[in-house]
Amino acid sequence: MSDGQAMSFRVTRRALLELAAGLTALKAAGPVGASRPTAVDPAVVDHFAELRALLVQADDKLGGRTILATVEQQITQIAALRRQARGQLRDRLLSTEARWSEFGGWLSDDLGDRAAGDRWLDRASGMAQEADDREFSSYVLARRAQRMVGTGDDDRVVGLARAASRHPDAPPLVHAFAAVQEAHGSTLDNDTAGFQTAIERAHTLVATDPATDDEHALGSFCTPPYLAAQEGEGWLRLNQPHRAITSFTTAVNHWPDRYRRERGTYLSRTAHAYLAAAEPEQAATTADEALTLATTTGSARVHRDILALTRQLKPFSHHPQVRELLDRVAATG
Repeated sequence: MSDGQAMSFRVTRRALLELAAGLTALKAAGPVGASRPTAVDPAVVDHFAELRALLVQADDKLGGRTILATVEQQITQIAALRRQARGQLRDRLLSTEARWSEFGGWLSDDLGDRAAGDRWLDRASGMAQEADDREFSSYVLARRAQRMVGTGDDDRVVGLARAASRHPDAPPLVHAFAAVQEAHGSTLDNDTAGFQTAIERAHTLVATDPATDDEHALGSFCTPPYLAAQEGEGWLRLNQPHRAITSFTTAVNHWPDRYRRERGTYLSRTAHAYLAAAEPEQAATTADEALTLATTTGSARVHRDILALTRQLKPFSHHPQVRELLDRVAATG
């Protein structure tokens, strides 16, 4: 159930059984303490990869609040198995734990708990380096760059993005994600040419990567619609709202239906672009659609963005669409 309505998404019987088995194993594990190494089935690595993919789907449909506790429980279970394993299997479990920790950070960020997001991402970074998982280390650097925008340490955005790009073992999609962050860093210095160069590089990397159609590949979210949305964000920061509207509209119109929360994110950003283009009525109409998705998925990130917009829309409250949005936001808190 979500927002009073029944929701559904595709879950294989095998995945559901594995989820139940994983939770049962967690209960059986009991308190974690010092113990002798025991045999660990290498198949658990694939199990946790499939389980994480299932929870990513659940997050997008129902929001992070519904699954964060489960993610934390599974990280505890992975850690228990990692302590029992040795050699290559231990490193694979460490890398798995890093990926789950980054996921925990993503969920925490979306729920508005940046401090927890910092802790999870620090954990993910250290574990990826310890496991010599270079492609994931590169990805985490790009994620760090992404999170630096608007923090007061904006000068680190480009530096972290370029550090991520220096990893030769990282796949093209991760390099594309890093290029996107470099593009955003360029906008902070009002560097339009640098922004366009980095975005074009990201487009080229995505267009030539054969793994683009693999939804489980690291950085698989770096699709043409995603890049269009990032272009929109860049144009908005560069004070070119009409170009931003064009890019955001392209992204939203081609956004996969199953990624509802991110659709809400970019609808909200489109609304900001409309307001910057002096179109408050269209901004309110678009934000109203985004608010529905923010409420359904429980995304604090999208909700905060809409609240920021409504504060700027108050001078235009004489417009019916704007008044309706302001009243709805006031009613929902």
